[in-house]
Amino acid sequence: MQWTEFIIFLILFLAVTVMGFVAARWKAGATLDHLDEWGLGGRKFGSWITWFLIGGDLYTAYTFVAVPALVFGAGALGFYALPYTVIAYPLVFLPLLRMWSVSRVHGYVTPADYVRGRYGSSLLALLVAITGIVATMPYIALQLVGLESVLRTMGINGAGILGHLPLFIAFLVLALYTYQSGLRAPALIAFVKDILIYLVIIVAIVYLPSKLGGWSHIFDAANAKFTKPGATGGLLLNGNNSLQYITLAFGSALALFLYPHSVTGVLASRGRNVIKRNMVALPAYSMLLGLLAMLGFVAIAAGTPALVN
Repeated sequence: MQWTEFIIFLILFLAVTVMGFVAARWKAGATLDHLDEWGLGGRKFGSWITWFLIGGDLYTAYTFVAVPALVFGAGALGFYALPYTVIAYPLVFLPLLRMWSVSRVHGYVTPADYVRGRYGSSLLALLVAITGIVATMPYIALQLVGLESVLRTMGINGAGILGHLPLFIAFLVLALYTYQSGLRAPALIAFVKDILIYLVIIVAIVYLPSKLGGWSHIFDAANAKFTKPGATGGLLLNGNNSLQYITLAFGSALALFLYPHSVTGVLASRGRNVIKRNMVALPAYSMLLGLLAMLGFVAIAAGTPALVN
């Protein structure tokens, strides 16, 4: 049991939980019974809140788990996440502005509302809603996998139902304060989470290489792994994976703001100028993503074994 890690985790978990429940009173309207107030924070989030909220929605356990893990296993291909998160914002700039304006005027809360109102088809709206739910389920599953990995590295592990009890408790607490506070809970928590992410990455990028012989040794270790007979991937793209890299980046960029949670953060903005500023500023998270991806190479140099369920 890693008691230092566990205590820090517990303190942060309790602090975030308190913030989640207190968020119901943060920028509160007359009542949370109205869907606009509960699901979109009253549509009055400014530039900073929207930046942290959308950033927190898009760069989650996927950022910490999937990207470094892909770099760990496939090398340069894992860096597709950088161009993908840069080109996504110019692609959606104008459509999101229009969608926000129409949704604001007509009171649309979800993409399904927008589709039903604009095209007059309840069936199409239902299909959009179902698609959003189905597409989000593996996204949620990835968050749970990430949390489970964190718990395992702290020594919280077990088999059967009791082994998953801490994960269930964490998910239950999340559900409860989201039910009480609506979108205000993730918006307020996003401030803490994103600041912690930046601090963790800065420390990791500076501290870890100093313990592993520097970046030169890290890249040498990664190159040695990828040049072994039978190994896949590499430090650089090649003729076998260049096309996959391009299509993966472009396809992911097209899909990013089709996720319901991505659109929700946009619709919660208080004005078109807020969205414009965020489409310009959000690519800053890509720098963070690039640094995180480098941790895949760091794990190779450290001889870190992959966690296998």
